[in-house]
Amino acid sequence: MKLRVSRFAIGLLLITVAGLGLRIVYIATWAPHDVEELGGDAWYYHEAANLFAEGKGFIDPYRYTFGSSDNVTLADGQTIVVTTPVGHEEPTAGHPPAYVVFLGVIAWFGGRSLLIQQVASALLGVASIIVAGFLGRSLRSNRVGLIAAALVAGYANIWINDGLIMSETIAVLFTLIVTFFGLRFWRQPSKLNAVIFGVGGALAALTRVELLLFLPIIAAVALWKAPISWSDRVFRYAIAGFSCCIILAPWVIRNNLVMNERITLSDGLGTVMVQANCDATYYGEHIGFWNLDCGAPQPFGPNGELLDESQRDVVVRDRASGYIAAHTKRLVTVVVPARVGRMLGFYQPLEQIRIDVIEDRPWFPAWLGFWQYVILAPMAIGGAVIQWRRKQPVLVIGLWMVLATFTAATAFGMTRYRIGAEVSIVLFAAITFDALWSRFRPAPADQNENISLVPAEVNEA
Repeated sequence: MKLRVSRFAIGLLLITVAGLGLRIVYIATWAPHDVEELGGDAWYYHEAANLFAEGKGFIDPYRYTFGSSDNVTLADGQTIVVTTPVGHEEPTAGHPPAYVVFLGVIAWFGGRSLLIQQVASALLGVASIIVAGFLGRSLRSNRVGLIAAALVAGYANIWINDGLIMSETIAVLFTLIVTFFGLRFWRQPSKLNAVIFGVGGALAALTRVELLLFLPIIAAVALWKAPISWSDRVFRYAIAGFSCCIILAPWVIRNNLVMNERITLSDGLGTVMVQANCDATYYGEHIGFWNLDCGAPQPFGPNGELLDESQRDVVVRDRASGYIAAHTKRLVTVVVPARVGRMLGFYQPLEQIRIDVIEDRPWFPAWLGFWQYVILAPMAIGGAVIQWRRKQPVLVIGLWMVLATFTAATAFGMTRYRIGAEVSIVLFAAITFDALWSRFRPAPADQNENISLVPAEVNEA
């Protein structure tokens, strides 16, 4: 008996090994080597995962590790000092849970160190390479699959997150997965594919909240164009939605049991709004970005009592809404274009790279990712045009760019907020590379062959 392995499988294996090697080199050289070097969200994910492994659930690692001491002005004008002790366990829903759970499982098995969690994240990056290969093959051909896998393996704006302990690593993986399922549903909107697509959409939303928007839009368009009755369209749309809700339900129910305010996937909206809508981000040096000081002072109750995370979010959300209402014209004409421009690399790109470095993105990968983006972005536009001319799915791949633009416009502009759009970029760019390749070399004989690890005798039978 002989095992027959396709050239696609061999090529994907080689690309995957190279991608893993690149990530290991990055972790050994440019990535942070000590927890003290982590900042912001990266420190949050690392510490939250270790606390999760200790059985403390989803609690705020900042207040647990450092406590707090705040000067609070009471309703009668008196100022007091409110101290939160170290070890304070406060439930949090500031971020969706998927990445914390992943790292928490690694920590539970003993992988509590930064290095082990970086390597585990690199393995997520390896999984993304593999999924990109299958997605590209499903989209067009074996060659497109290998090109897409190679781009995910080598594109710095994707692998830079693996060594930083950032949720974008797992977000890329599930963006690719839900795109794969979305493409299947687009081509064959069966009941089974509706269930699979719904589950994939939910898992993506548990990595980054805004990824949830992909499911209802793609499902609606796919069913609109499907040659089935209206009753079947509604039923299959409901199946996808119900499947999604079943997966999301445990997290949503937990949030509403432990928080005082009603929330769904996250209670971080107010924090984002208040840090992105203030004088510093409308008129300051970094228009369209965010500013930590804009979130001060921390809200407390009228008598100095501690508010839980969801209650604080309501207070700062109202504060931000008031600022937006008073500066609507500036928001629409200046700030939103700057936000989108920052995310797309059009507005003050060199300054944005410097800001990214200040936010702990290593300078060499950040610069490399920018110049790779400069090359890939126009090729992605070309790939979208090619796909449209071939009358092949465009929206199911390109919607991520739309959603990333929407996120930047409503939040703030930064390079890592483009992470969903990077999937659109690599897939469309792979189509362009494939078209250019075809101009010089004919398609290989096994262009459309499937991977086969089944003995040849079985296939012949």
